[in-house]
Amino acid sequence: MPYVLGIHLGATATTAALARRDGGQWAAAAPVPLAGGPVVPTVLCKVQDGSFVAGEAARRQEISHHEWVARGFTRRLGEDAPLLVGREFVSAQRLVATMVEWVADAVANRQGHPPEHIAVAHSATWGPHRVHLVHQALAQLGLTDVTMLPEPMAVALDYAAKQRVAEHDAIVVANIGGSSFDATVLRRRESGFEVVGSPLNSEHPSGQDLDDEIFAAVRAEFGDALDALDLSDLTQRAALAQLRAECVRAKEVLSHQPGVQIRVELPGLRTEFALSRARYEQLTRPHLERVPELILQAVQSASLTPEDVSAFVLAGGTARTPLLRHLVAERLQRPPLVDVAPELAAASGAAAAAVQVVSTDTDQSALAETSVLVRIEGPDEFDDAEADLPDAPRPPVEVEPLPLEPPDEDRARLIKIIKLSVAAVLIIGGLLLTYLWPNASIGGVLSAFQHIRH
Repeated sequence: MPYVLGIHLGATATTAALARRDGGQWAAAAPVPLAGGPVVPTVLCKVQDGSFVAGEAARRQEISHHEWVARGFTRRLGEDAPLLVGREFVSAQRLVATMVEWVADAVANRQGHPPEHIAVAHSATWGPHRVHLVHQALAQLGLTDVTMLPEPMAVALDYAAKQRVAEHDAIVVANIGGSSFDATVLRRRESGFEVVGSPLNSEHPSGQDLDDEIFAAVRAEFGDALDALDLSDLTQRAALAQLRAECVRAKEVLSHQPGVQIRVELPGLRTEFALSRARYEQLTRPHLERVPELILQAVQSASLTPEDVSAFVLAGGTARTPLLRHLVAERLQRPPLVDVAPELAAASGAAAAAVQVVSTDTDQSALAETSVLVRIEGPDEFDDAEADLPDAPRPPVEVEPLPLEPPDEDRARLIKIIKLSVAAVLIIGGLLLTYLWPNASIGGVLSAFQHIRH
């Protein structure tokens, strides 16, 4: 059955969703598993034959072959310096394209055939220059039928596919990603969504900040055992990585459970560390309190007030955190909207965008009411002004023609040169005659020269 593929390429995690075509209708987008689960780490590992593996398989290699592993490359896009992967320097755009290719291949193998179209939701900080670099890298891999759209736009499309958004309504999409936070105001127009004001992006708070708080609590309890680790030892390095993974798992559990047991397995130590939601909220509150303030800044950049916004949509796995929802509702006097699977919203919205690309006017699409505007106005495009903005039109240049002499003047000049040459020969001849025959008249020679000139 024909389908389109939506991919959300986050800095730390990647997800995918697809929408199927059945005759003239499109079904709603649905998440698709990648290597055992709907969410895989945005990590690549180069193997011996020069190809790459991704996701969990790549992350497992960080312990023993970290020099062959690449992560964080989505944030390096647009930089001149490439990344060293193994013994080869690889550009960030090539790694981004490779991750997209890996997802597309994984889904195609599962479905039995490739998608009709691919749409990729990317960071809100990417301007046209970065998007162009990725398109070029994708084309080198044979992926030319790909649409790129910012992550907030994808989340807005997913929201509009599930909740009716009236024309001219403004919504705010706030995404707490693994390594950053962004908030964007979008307004519904007849032709789709458009960005209003300046999208706000901040490195904090992030999911990583919350993970670090849990790890700090564990370190406070088992600091001596952690300090005694020999990180040159492969086994002990793996134990530390496993403990950090346990902190990430604990954060996810605490979003819907009142407490969690964190397994602590270190050399000479095997125990559990109990963490309650109350303690977790106490640790993370300083980070989460920043979210409603940053959302307000994005709203103010659009010259709006919270009352002018019809919905505040939270995306990203951290959006499940009960304290976060409470803080946003308290500050904005409005409960935020959180999807059942907020970490998958951008991928589903990307699939909705792909549906629009391949749909015809007669398609009865379940997602037909939404559309994407290509023009996005944001501060990043001004940060990369020289690289991102098209070349300004050049002013007209007036060129004067070279002064070429007419053919008659050329002929006169040639005759003049011939006369001068003959005169020179006569003068030289006269000098020779004077030297050989002193009685010869110099005046006669000069008279002859004057006759030739005239």
